[in-house]
Amino acid sequence: MKKIRTNNRVVNNSMWILAERIMQMGVSFFINIATVNYLQPEGFGAINYCASFVSVFTSIAALGLEYVIIKEFVANPDEEGTILGTALIMRILAGIFSIISIQLLVGVTKGFQPFYQVICIMVSLQLLFKISELLDFWFQSKLQSKHVSIAKGLTYVILAAWKIYIIIAAKTEAWFAFSYTLDALVMCIILFYIYMKERKQRFGFSFVWCKRLLHQSKHFILASMITVIYSEMDRIMIGNMRDDAEVAIYSTAYGLAMMWVFIPNAIMSSYRPVIMEGYAQNTNYKERMKTLYSIIIWIGIAAGLGITIFGRFILMIYKPIYMASLPSLILLIWSTLFSHLAVARGTWLVCEGLNKYSEIFPIWGVAVNLVLNFTLIPKLGATGASIATLTTQFVITFIAPLFYKETRPSVQQMTEAIMAKDLIDRLRGIRNGK
Repeated sequence: MKKIRTNNRVVNNSMWILAERIMQMGVSFFINIATVNYLQPEGFGAINYCASFVSVFTSIAALGLEYVIIKEFVANPDEEGTILGTALIMRILAGIFSIISIQLLVGVTKGFQPFYQVICIMVSLQLLFKISELLDFWFQSKLQSKHVSIAKGLTYVILAAWKIYIIIAAKTEAWFAFSYTLDALVMCIILFYIYMKERKQRFGFSFVWCKRLLHQSKHFILASMITVIYSEMDRIMIGNMRDDAEVAIYSTAYGLAMMWVFIPNAIMSSYRPVIMEGYAQNTNYKERMKTLYSIIIWIGIAAGLGITIFGRFILMIYKPIYMASLPSLILLIWSTLFSHLAVARGTWLVCEGLNKYSEIFPIWGVAVNLVLNFTLIPKLGATGASIATLTTQFVITFIAPLFYKETRPSVQQMTEAIMAKDLIDRLRGIRNGK
C-alpha cells in the first residue's frame, strides 16, 4: 500500500511540474521567436554573451545547496525554519559577491564598454532574487510542487506581457536584458507570499547549520561551477574568437535544444526525494534509480529523433540567418540525453556518499570541452562548439566513471536501464495497483 501511495505522489507531483513547464514552453517559444526576430543578431548575441557569465556565477551563488538541502529538510523537519533561513542568508551574500565579480570579468573581456556593462548588470541582478529557489526545494521536499507551478505560471504570464510591451515599444537591448532579473524578481515575490501562508516555522539563522550545509555542499559548489563553465564556455569562447552574431546563431540552437528539458527536470525533481527515501529505508532504491535512468534515456531518444527530423521546419520561423543553427540544434539536442543522465546520477552520488565525484567528472568535462573548443570554434564556429558539447557530455556520463571503481556501478545501471525492465515493471505495478 505504501508503494502505491509513493507512486501516486510522484505521478501527482510530476504532473503539476509538467503542467507548469508545458505552459512555460508554449509561452517561451513564441516570445523567444518574437525577441530573436526583433533584435539584431549582434544585440541578441551580446545579451547571451553576458548571460553566459551570469550562468557561470549562478553556480557559485547557489552554493551547491540544491543537492543537499532537500535531504536536510526530509531528515530534520523540526529545524527546517532554521535550515531555510540560514540558507537564504548564505545565498544573498554569495549573490552580491557574484554580481560584483561578473561586472569585473565582463569589463576586462570587453574593455569596460558601457554597452556591455549595462547589459551585464541588468542580467546579473537576477542572482539576488534567485534565493526563491530554496523555497522551491522546500516544496519539493514536501512533494507540494503545485505551489511552485502556480507561482511559475503567474511569472510566465507577467514576463510574457513585459516582453510583448518592450517589443511593441521598440525598446533597446538593455530592456530585454532586464527581463532575466524581472523573471527572478516576480517569482521571488510570489513564491515567498505562498510560502509565508504555508510555513509552520519562522526563519532562523545558525552558524552551526551554515557550516554543516557548506561542509556537505562544498564538493557541489566547485562541481556545479565547473559544469556550468564547460556548458557556457562555448558562448564565451565564440564571442571572443568569432563575433556576437555567431553567438546568436549558437544561442538560438541552444535555446531550442533546451526547450524540452522541462520534462526530464520535472521527473528528476519528483524522483529525487523518493529515491533518497528509498535509500534511507532500504526500499527499492536501486530499482528506482534504474527506473529514472530508463525514463531519461527514452524520452531523450524521442526528443533527439524529433528535432533531427523536424528541426529544419522549426527554424523556418526565424530570420533566414538562423537556418545556420540547424547543425548545432541537432548536435545539442542529442547532448541533452547524456547531460540529464549525468544530472540524475547526482542523486545516486549523494545517497552513496560519493560527492567528491561531482567535482572530478566536471573537471574531465572542462578539459575535453576546452581542447575541442579551441580546435573547432575557429574553423566551424557554432557547429564546432556543438560538436564539443556533445562529445563532452558523452565522456562525462559514460567514459569518466569507468576510470573509478566506486562509480562504475552507475554506468552499469544506465546500461541496464536502456532495456527499461524496471520501468516496465513499475508501470505494470501502478496499473495493477501493486
